[in-house]
Amino acid sequence: MDYKDVIKSIGYSQHEILYNIMQLHNGGESFDCDMTYSVGNFYGKFNVVGSHGERIEFEIPQPKYKLDVCPQYDDVIKIEPLGNLPFADASIKSIVIDLPFVISSGPSINAEDEIRDGKLIKKNIISKRFAYFYPVSQLLAAYKHWLEEAYRVLSEDGILILKTQPTITGSKFLNTPYYSRMIAHSVGFDDLDEFVLLAKNRLISGKVKKQQHARSFHSYFLVFKKSLRKKISYFDFMSDKEISMLLDGLKKNNLSKKRR
Repeated sequence: MDYKDVIKSIGYSQHEILYNIMQLHNGGESFDCDMTYSVGNFYGKFNVVGSHGERIEFEIPQPKYKLDVCPQYDDVIKIEPLGNLPFADASIKSIVIDLPFVISSGPSINAEDEIRDGKLIKKNIISKRFAYFYPVSQLLAAYKHWLEEAYRVLSEDGILILKTQPTITGSKFLNTPYYSRMIAHSVGFDDLDEFVLLAKNRLISGKVKKQQHARSFHSYFLVFKKSLRKKISYFDFMSDKEISMLLDGLKKNNLSKKRR
């Protein structure tokens, strides 16, 4: 294989990454379902500079089933925020999920842009550009629910493509990709692949006066498979007591004292 033909785990184009996942893990076929379809930006014909620096052309066909909690087109099926996918158990082979990652609340969400000293000041750009959750528990509940639903409707050896990224909320680092993996493993998914989407530029919040964390310039496309046949068994080296201590530690250190 020539180096120029190698599919890299990083890229600056989400379309190239999604196309590579389609070729590498879905037999070059279109994905069965996108349950966060929005306006369908993932799909179509593209001409981009690829990860090897060359310009490439390709097409990502429309999914067979288009779903969204807030459909933008007549051919998109409406689903409820924490409802069920309209499919029987083990009935589809692939599903794409791109849930919101932003935590936001308060009157600033609807704040209007203003002119200050002759300059246009845009307010709350990130929350206006992307959908958002509030509070954090709403995001965590949604990710858990849809990972469980994806597992239910996927057939054996079916694949889930989850786009996600960490975020900062309340000056704390919310590691959504890590949480997503933990939930995926708990329901029976295996890690199949991981792609990192890099960005050359990012929006910078004007509300941040003192930086406390690195500004994220990346997001993930996590690829899971509904199969345990070749799964790495991470706990095999542990005794039952060690496994119990590990699980107890995770529970203890991830529960708030305020929990009812």
